[in-house]
Amino acid sequence: MRRALLAMALGTAMFPASFALGEDAATHARLGLEAADRWPGYASLCNLDSRIRDVNSPRSESARNQPTGERGRGAAARHGRTSRPLPPVRVFDNLYFLGNRSVSAWLYGDERGYLLIDGLNNDEEARRFILGGMKTLGLDPEAIQGVLVTHAHGDHYGGADYVAEVLGVDIMMSQADWDLAAALGEHPRFGAPPEPGVVVRDGQTIRFGVSALDVHITPGHTPGTISPVFAVYDDGQPHSAMLWGGTGFNFGPNAEIFRDYAESAARMRELSREAGVDVFISNHARRDGSIEMMAALADRQPDEPHPFVTGEEGYSLFTVLEQCALAQAARLRGAVSE
Repeated sequence: MRRALLAMALGTAMFPASFALGEDAATHARLGLEAADRWPGYASLCNLDSRIRDVNSPRSESARNQPTGERGRGAAARHGRTSRPLPPVRVFDNLYFLGNRSVSAWLYGDERGYLLIDGLNNDEEARRFILGGMKTLGLDPEAIQGVLVTHAHGDHYGGADYVAEVLGVDIMMSQADWDLAAALGEHPRFGAPPEPGVVVRDGQTIRFGVSALDVHITPGHTPGTISPVFAVYDDGQPHSAMLWGGTGFNFGPNAEIFRDYAESAARMRELSREAGVDVFISNHARRDGSIEMMAALADRQPDEPHPFVTGEEGYSLFTVLEQCALAQAARLRGAVSE
């Protein structure tokens, strides 16, 4: 698989003949892809052929002026189709997957108090996959004490305000991403962003029920992406989990932001080691392999290890994130020099 990934990432067919990738870009991409053997869902970040999109820009007037439903949300967003389903899963004693094949929502805690991490694409998905998924698992939605949105993109905040309003709880985001959400405005798919709520800060510990979660701000995917670290338990055995809060390189062709992204990955590597992290997840099930790991969890035998616990092997994730970001930064520098 590695050779195929390297070929995909290092190809130059989409660039003019005058463009040279440069040794730095190719070297960083090679290092990233070698580390991606364990994390194939992240390998596309090292694709030096891919077009770099920018979703972090204000929408056009036509997008801003979509017909609105309740609370000013776009009708298409409020009543839109849901993504392909995945069943709700108890992944650890105190961590539940409530997402779909497009995007993940994680429920953390126990019946004494839950924190919901992200709100999926829209109200209907939140109703169906989050509140409905909890009921399927026999969990009480009324025990949710807050919604932490990892970053200000609609596929993570789209249904957050629905959950917050139904349950009467707060939405939490970093200040940088509250600002970004306001700047982006209403989206025809996700609707309007939530009204400004609770601001969380780097290094803060959020406490709810008998649980706690440490907030780490990891700029890159957005200016204030949150990558939390928290304790999970497997039949009472403790582990430490890290959720990488924002993955894709869809912030436009900005070499400085790519370098910020790489620095965030390097910093989270060190913070994760300090916390003894041995579980590495994200908010997209195709990225972190959650789909396959949940299938393995369903077939797990009593004497088998937990499929989400990767230990030292999991730290290669940070190499993928760091090196792929550096590869894209070097690619942009090469384009400018030409």
